[in-house]
Amino acid sequence: MSRRSRKGSEEDPLSDIEQLAADLPPVNGEVYAKIAMTGGSSFRGDLVLKRLADLPHIKEIHVFDIKAPMVHAPKVIFHRVDLTRDGADDLVASLLIKNEIKCLVHGGLFSGPGRNSSLRREVETIGTFHILNALAEAKVERCVVLGDTFVYGAHSQNPNFISENHSLRALGPDFVRARVDVEKQLIEFAKDYTNCEVCVLRFAPILGPNSTNVRARYFLVGIIPKVLGYDPLLQFIHEDDAAVAAQLAIFSKARGAFNIVGKGVLPLSTGIHLSGRFPVPVATPICKTVFSLGFMLRVWDLPSAMVPFFQYLCVGDGSRAEKVLGFRPHYSSRQALKALIEAARLRSVGFSIPSSALGEEKPLKPNEGFVRVN
Repeated sequence: MSRRSRKGSEEDPLSDIEQLAADLPPVNGEVYAKIAMTGGSSFRGDLVLKRLADLPHIKEIHVFDIKAPMVHAPKVIFHRVDLTRDGADDLVASLLIKNEIKCLVHGGLFSGPGRNSSLRREVETIGTFHILNALAEAKVERCVVLGDTFVYGAHSQNPNFISENHSLRALGPDFVRARVDVEKQLIEFAKDYTNCEVCVLRFAPILGPNSTNVRARYFLVGIIPKVLGYDPLLQFIHEDDAAVAAQLAIFSKARGAFNIVGKGVLPLSTGIHLSGRFPVPVATPICKTVFSLGFMLRVWDLPSAMVPFFQYLCVGDGSRAEKVLGFRPHYSSRQALKALIEAARLRSVGFSIPSSALGEEKPLKPNEGFVRVN
């Protein structure tokens, strides 16, 4: 029976989503021949969709989105669905039942703040509500959610490495509060529908040769703002590692939340130095004003809500993902950032590049050479 009501939001920090599941050993789950996906047109959705489309045992991938995915393959079937509209849950449920789909990847979530916060909140909270209704109606067996570590918020009291049982901050910036609401819905759903395995992947900012998110654009603008007197540690994950982690989660039986992070961390100052850009330190009393002004004038894509992330730690502990999913990142946070920066430099002089680490610690394979764009 479909879920047709929703409990009101609470302002208290959430309890641990990990309480919903015991630590399972790495284990293979179902080998699904058909998979559904939301957010297939996004950068993160595109990464996962490409990887799934290359797997021979997957026969059909049904994408629910308002925009067609960039992946063109016979097995990718696009359904134009606006998840914020009334009746979206009935439409998705009917498609899931008709096509006998038992696994859904929910990638219809934003990877950072945007310029339309009201639309963002609507897409994430209402969209997730409709998807969970559809999962209940169609009796889907597994749901993998593509989330983010920013759901922990950046705070002066954060530990050096945040584990999955750390409370989520329901009183953070708008884009964090929206994601906290999503995870609360997931907790309630997982408690009510135990036959559906809910797995949440909390990705560190995904960087690589093709990344387009807010953190990627930060290191590529001409002038980089930073908060004077602060140099927080940063953590990234390479786009190839992110796709591998999603595949492991889809075909496992693991439940609960997992931090998906790259090896190691690096200071913000080091990241700026690697980018070769010009840093502009901003005094704390006026930093939110400066960030807001630059955002309004489109100098950068960083609203004032991002200021705490340039002051305090928000670094995830990836040990549970290694223990339960068997996920071990191939690239470091530094390599992920270097891949982004080097790819941007190559493109600026007319080269296209593959999706791989560039120029640091690991040589390119013979079939990963550069191609000149004429």
